[in-house]
Amino acid sequence: MSNKEIPSGQKQHSSSSRRFFKIFLQVIAMVAMFAVLLWYVGIGDLYAALKTIKLEYLALAFLMYFGINVLFAIRLQRVLRKYNIKTSFGKTLLAQYAGMLTSDVTPGRAGYIFTPLYLKDQNVPAPKALSTILGIQTIEFLIKVAGGIGAVIYLVKYVPTTIWNDMFPQTIAGINAGILLAGLGIGLMLLGATVLALFTWSKKALNIFTKIANTRLLKRFTGGLIGKLEEFKESAHNTQNAIPEIIAITLACWILKGIEWWLLGIALGIGNVPWIAYFLIHPLVTALAFVPLTPAGIGVQEFGIVGILGLLGIPLATAGAFALIARGLLIIEDLIGLPQIVKSTSLLLTKNKKQKTTTKTPPTQTQPQNNI
Repeated sequence: MSNKEIPSGQKQHSSSSRRFFKIFLQVIAMVAMFAVLLWYVGIGDLYAALKTIKLEYLALAFLMYFGINVLFAIRLQRVLRKYNIKTSFGKTLLAQYAGMLTSDVTPGRAGYIFTPLYLKDQNVPAPKALSTILGIQTIEFLIKVAGGIGAVIYLVKYVPTTIWNDMFPQTIAGINAGILLAGLGIGLMLLGATVLALFTWSKKALNIFTKIANTRLLKRFTGGLIGKLEEFKESAHNTQNAIPEIIAITLACWILKGIEWWLLGIALGIGNVPWIAYFLIHPLVTALAFVPLTPAGIGVQEFGIVGILGLLGIPLATAGAFALIARGLLIIEDLIGLPQIVKSTSLLLTKNKKQKTTTKTPPTQTQPQNNI
């Protein structure tokens, strides 16, 4: 039986089954990663470290993360104003939290791309919202690449070679495996930033992609995407006008993130790691959140945090507690966006239902003929 002969319902069922199986494998990978992490750190030692946490510093860390999301919302508003779109700060903040919460549970943190959906209740056109999100993410990636390079330089300069060799005894082509992994993470971020930059700011790149996607071989897979790309092309250049503001606000958020992690460190009794170290290593560790093995790199990123803090002389249990609390803090506060997700999903389903109802052709009524 050819693909054309397969009923549409059967195709949808097959696609849903594959999607479910993929999610199932990612969840299994996440559970396995956490199981290995708990075994590596030691559950008893981890529990003992968590019991020592100072709640007042933890509360301040929550406050720093709230400040970051406030700045993120302001950043969204400022870029949208370049399109002459005015939005409510409160609703934009909820949309920002909704985007972050979606990214917390999706592989590669790709869920943040749904933020335009959460702005629909403010009548923000999807192409303009998408241009805004991609433009912002491009700048963020480039800044994180710079931060990641700074982190590697800092670690190589201040961490003794013996500790590097103890933590990462393997070498590949004469290069310490830990440094190589860090370089790989930076390379992946740079690649992502380059692709996003080309899509956001280069009409030539979009034209090339459009031509490739329109080839007979690929058109069947990209059909619905081409129209969106054309709309995106028309609005993407406006995002360029907001680059200075995006850079300034993103740097401010990066500083707050360094303070947030520094406060988490103090909350757990880590006193020998300076603020500048947290400021630099955060972008490096963030790269691991984009590894699509598990939702939002859960487990992978935690191992990265434990490894880097271990290089800085932090005990395994304390580093593990830091990694878990850093992840938990994000998810707990991002739950603020859950009502917005429910609202936007409900509006979308209602709209689709109305469209299906209106597109149905009414039954033709036979008029009685007058035989006179």
